Amino acid sequence: MSTNYAILREADCRLDRNKAAKLMAPLLGLSYAEMLQDLHDRPGILARNVPHDAAREAAKTLIVAGMPCRVVHEDHLIEVPVPPKTTVREMEFYEEHLVFRSTGWEGHVPWKSIRLLDIIQESTTKTELVPSAPDECSADPRPTAATLRRRKFELGIFLEIVCTEPVMRMRIDRSLFGYKTTGLKMHTSRELNFRALCIAMHMRSEDALTGPGFAWISKGNNSHHNNGNSRKKFENLATWLLTLEA
Repeated sequence: MSTNYAILREADCRLDRNKAAKLMAPLLGLSYAEMLQDLHDRPGILARNVPHDAAREAAKTLIVAGMPCRVVHEDHLIEVPVPPKTTVREMEFYEEHLVFRSTGWEGHVPWKSIRLLDIIQESTTKTELVPSAPDECSADPRPTAATLRRRKFELGIFLEIVCTEPVMRMRIDRSLFGYKTTGLKMHTSRELNFRALCIAMHMRSEDALTGPGFAWISKGNNSHHNNGNSRKKFENLATWLLTLEA
């Protein structure tokens, strides 16, 4: 069992990151810049794996400064599950629940069980092998067997769905989802269909919270534009929410 603790902000805490970083940094043995960056990546759980005394002192200092928080044993955190190996490819909307399907995985979830909706961006790098051009100085015009390695960057856009009872995580890949299966009105672009899907799910799961990535497209921004919401931030927020509600 872990002997360390986590510091969580309370649901009604309006965190001043600059002020919190100045207060927490010396207590946690970090520089102000390090602490500020950590808080930027931690929307809910402000610090993890902190010794008991340091965690209590940091929490007390934040509370006195008007930023209510709590100390929780690391083993008591309700961790959000890791991403499923396959994304949801189809959905059907019903009055009380939705039916989801993917490769070798399907089921149904009551709308009231959906607790968090958010949109994250994940960059991946792939290496491609491409034939090298013929040597212009060579008398032989045929291509050589040599190849060049070319790095290719891809941006994945995912709608993350966190459910309770039981705790479950689903994700929809913007590029791979079959939008027609929902029965929603189809639009002229994948972006518009993705946006319509997000809105429709939020309307049906009225109790669900939305994260910063979801708020980004709600303001009219394109989902491919950088929203600053990483998988790391999302998982911090989701774990925070599940722990508070446990």
